Amino acid sequence: MIKEIAIKNFKSIVDLKLPLGRFNLFIGANGSGKSNILEAIAYGAAASSRKLDYEYFANRGIRVAEPQLMFPAFEVDSPDKIVISISDERGYASTFNIRYNIKVKPARWEDDSISFIQLVEYINNKVKEKESISLLEILDQIEKEKGEDVPINIVLNKTEKELQIKPLNTGIERFLIYSLEETKLRKADDSNKTYPLGLHGEGLFAYLKTLAQRTDSVEIFNEIKENLKVLDWFDDMQVPSEQMSNEFNLKLKDSYLADTINTFDQRSTNEGFLYLLFYLTLIISDETPTFFAIENIDTAFNPKLCREVTKRLIELARKHNKQIIATTHNASVLDGMNLDEDDVYLHVVRRSIDGYTKTNRVVLKQELGMSLSEAWQKGFLGGLPDNF
Repeated sequence: MIKEIAIKNFKSIVDLKLPLGRFNLFIGANGSGKSNILEAIAYGAAASSRKLDYEYFANRGIRVAEPQLMFPAFEVDSPDKIVISISDERGYASTFNIRYNIKVKPARWEDDSISFIQLVEYINNKVKEKESISLLEILDQIEKEKGEDVPINIVLNKTEKELQIKPLNTGIERFLIYSLEETKLRKADDSNKTYPLGLHGEGLFAYLKTLAQRTDSVEIFNEIKENLKVLDWFDDMQVPSEQMSNEFNLKLKDSYLADTINTFDQRSTNEGFLYLLFYLTLIISDETPTFFAIENIDTAFNPKLCREVTKRLIELARKHNKQIIATTHNASVLDGMNLDEDDVYLHVVRRSIDGYTKTNRVVLKQELGMSLSEAWQKGFLGGLPDNF
């Protein structure tokens, strides 16, 4: 699990360190930089996969802009690199130095850190030059040739007999930003670029059809359906077995409807059901990313439902070993969080007097005497506009 993200020189972020738990909620005024933080993490994920192309940026949920707009535009020295550092619970860290190289044609984004693949190539070349050379000697040479500011994203395991190397995997490689749209979510096809679930809801029904064919499908669907019962009308959900290869439909049952109307499909259901179904599938599936973000997690939910859904998503994240960052503008979401639990983090995102994005983690040292939603709305937590 990721324990800390450090970000330098990305959009409205000049220098930010962000501690993380299993479930992390960002609150703040519009334009405070919540989405910029998520995109910076996605930039680090792209660098860790060695895929710093605009197509991959968009497929991770990053809003693509002109290169100069990816850097801070404040009255400070213009930086030439974006630095993203990711530390995990083992104490390992990956650091990525991302630059826009205009000296090559076409110009492109590049990561100056040394990956495992690059290190192996370097070792092979050094071994050809010299009959015997230790890994420590190689690392010393890299530091001398590349400079101390070039991070080496590997893990060194020293045993009694040998020194081993392996790629440093902090779990960030598949990080995506999900921002659901009803039109994409409701569409029943398999047009999806980020398997198994699209960033805006694409491919949900196609993936459920695939899940239904697994040997453990009964267990998976039972868990999804059990949590869907937070909706008082929901009675049952089935994936029809008689569908054609290009058909992706669900059969839903409403407990209030007459027996003469047996079932209906996803075209007739409400958007709140679809959003909840997506989130449950995202967390319960073992094929989805272990670390991801959800923008505006409150969308399509009644305020009281927001509270209950948040509670359930936190419980499911623990059970299925998922780590989530979510944003919201709905105070009711906060009431689904228990800040006494050490893996639940509430972050207030704000702009400093200079316009820089900053965060503060809310830690309760005593009883508030009111709900978290009330404390936020009354201004005790911050994260509200103060210009009116």
